[in-house]
Amino acid sequence: MKTYDSFPQPIGGYTVGRTQMDFDYTASDNSKRGLTAFVYYPSDSSEGKETSTYMFPEIYDMFHEQPLITVLKDVFSIDIKTQCYDDLALSGKEKCYPVLFYVCGGGGSPEWGTVLCTDLASMGYVVVSIGHQNSTMYKRKDGRLFNISRGFSDVIMAFSEDPGMLTLAGKMEMHPDDETAIEMCHNVLTLPILAKLTEYSELQAEDVRYVADYLYKLNSGELKSIFERRLLLDIGMGIVGHSYGGPTTAIVCRDDDRFACGIGLDSGAFGLLDSDLKKPFLLMFSEPNYNMNALIGLNNSMETYYYSVDRAAHLDYCDIVFSSVNEQFRGERDAMEMRNLVTDYTKTFFDHYILQKAESVESLAYDGVDLVKKTSNQ
Repeated sequence: MKTYDSFPQPIGGYTVGRTQMDFDYTASDNSKRGLTAFVYYPSDSSEGKETSTYMFPEIYDMFHEQPLITVLKDVFSIDIKTQCYDDLALSGKEKCYPVLFYVCGGGGSPEWGTVLCTDLASMGYVVVSIGHQNSTMYKRKDGRLFNISRGFSDVIMAFSEDPGMLTLAGKMEMHPDDETAIEMCHNVLTLPILAKLTEYSELQAEDVRYVADYLYKLNSGELKSIFERRLLLDIGMGIVGHSYGGPTTAIVCRDDDRFACGIGLDSGAFGLLDSDLKKPFLLMFSEPNYNMNALIGLNNSMETYYYSVDRAAHLDYCDIVFSSVNEQFRGERDAMEMRNLVTDYTKTFFDHYILQKAESVESLAYDGVDLVKKTSNQ
């Protein structure tokens, strides 16, 4: 298989800056949450700096110590060059820039979306990728290390080994009709094992809302930063999540009116059994994943798009499409092709629903990327 020494050059015209921020707050369940976030943003020059480090070595070491993800041992490399630069000046080309959030998969790291976040920032968005306590791994700016908690690891393992889930998974059809997929999705979402898994998704959604509050303070000047009066917040923010991050994305859309729309990349509908997201939502996935999220469009009062991507593996939707060193975890699509289509659908969707641009995702055409269904229950 082809391997890469560096991530691809960003698609847009801006140089991309990256800065890291730490956060501490008390969640609604009274737990103390210590978060970090990488913020990617448009800049005008690299200022002669070296590119940002991709992933801290301490975090990479954690991956090899976690029983939850031993399957990923020696799957990817962190010795890859990024295309962003730490702590640059914010571009002066525009007065303000729209805001997006990225949510990585459970057991992952906030750096795992670097390619997509860099692409979106190069095209004029400020993009925030959070490290969520218990469910992801990260090193904070203050040096503290956060590993996956035993509780989260146990819940994920229990879900993967649940007899009811295994039985349903064995019955999932490729390209099911709507009725079959909706019934299967209902059966999955009513499994008792999902209750605890959903609690972690809801905590992640609370993290996103807390960091969104923080951005409002940065924008107002209450807290000093390069983003003072430079964030375009009144038009609404967008949010995209991969895998386990997808349900978090949907919960944020459902519960926070500051978010205008959302995207789930090969994700499910945990915690969303009877939820009206009230926001446009796009789901891009590899079959038989339609079985895992068919209820989202059934309940959503706004547009819901379902796009099936053939010849793609689950981890192709994140940076592993380039950092992979083990072909068994890669799909059959060329890495650049996969990156291009994910970035194109993501940006076009956000441009349409946040910036009110005319072009829609329905105008895009990639081989083997098919619109399974578009719903609107207005």
